[in-house]
Amino acid sequence: MELEKIQEKIRHRLGEVTSVLDVGCGSGDLVGFLAEHVAQEALGIDIQSEGFHKKVASSKDGTPHSAGCVKGDARSMEAFPNERFDAVVTAHAFHELSDPETALSEIRRVLKLGGTLFIADFTKGETRWDEHYYTPEEVEALLEKAGFTDVEVEKVPDVYFLFATGRK
Repeated sequence: MELEKIQEKIRHRLGEVTSVLDVGCGSGDLVGFLAEHVAQEALGIDIQSEGFHKKVASSKDGTPHSAGCVKGDARSMEAFPNERFDAVVTAHAFHELSDPETALSEIRRVLKLGGTLFIADFTKGETRWDEHYYTPEEVEALLEKAGFTDVEVEKVPDVYFLFATGRK
């Protein structure tokens, strides 16, 4: 799925928030977008730390917004206190979580009450790199089991991709 379509969906689903965390941020490109268009503060966490950079981005109104990434594991995000973020995003990374139940528990812990989790990822049927992909039904069940409410999972027509949201 094209990054621009994912960014558009994130903007539509999250609106503007104060703080957002990108789980599985990779080089941090999405974090920069989030700081410019979605949040005053955007942070990313990834088990790899190659290519990270901290920067100050300007939002559309010209105010400075911060963006940065830290090395860490989604299964244990002790660098972040409880209820730290208004939203958590994971794009092209949910299938890479070695223990999605524990990661979802940590995501829920760092989300503020009423906060939103947004997932954009490949679905089962995709055949990249022999990784574990989930069906929309499996993602929905994982989110509900982790305690998220208002769970919505949207399968993108004609491609192996989904968007999912849940609230704390």
